[in-house]
Amino acid sequence: MLLAAPAAALAGGFAAEWLDFRELRVPLLLMVGLGVVLTARAAFAGRPALTAAALTVALSVATWAAAEAVYVVLHVATGQRFNFEAFDSQPAQAIGLIAAHGVFLGAPTGAAAALALLAWRAVAGRGQ
Repeated sequence: MLLAAPAAALAGGFAAEWLDFRELRVPLLLMVGLGVVLTARAAFAGRPALTAAALTVALSVATWAAAEAVYVVLHVATGQRFNFEAFDSQPAQAIGLIAAHGVFLGAPTGAAAALALLAWRAVAGRGQ
């Protein structure tokens, strides 16, 4: 389960390059979210609830940034360019894309995963 988030990042990066992200937005979000939940559950199970929640958000930001980094590498390796002039040069555009996906997709996905894990803890704790 520790490798679920890295596997989701790798699969998400490949999918974003070769498939239409707009059509697969929900399946990709679910795939990465599930990967984050599984990895966070395995890695942070013994930690205090708020610490585990914060680490889950950080894990999700890193997972989405890694997925976008895979996409960027594949995009450049196939000879394509980025068209986001707001970020200036091509390297700056690549870094901007990685950071934006990490923050704007990673933080909400991580928050949802953390809430799911906190709910799991609450339900599992009642049975004891």
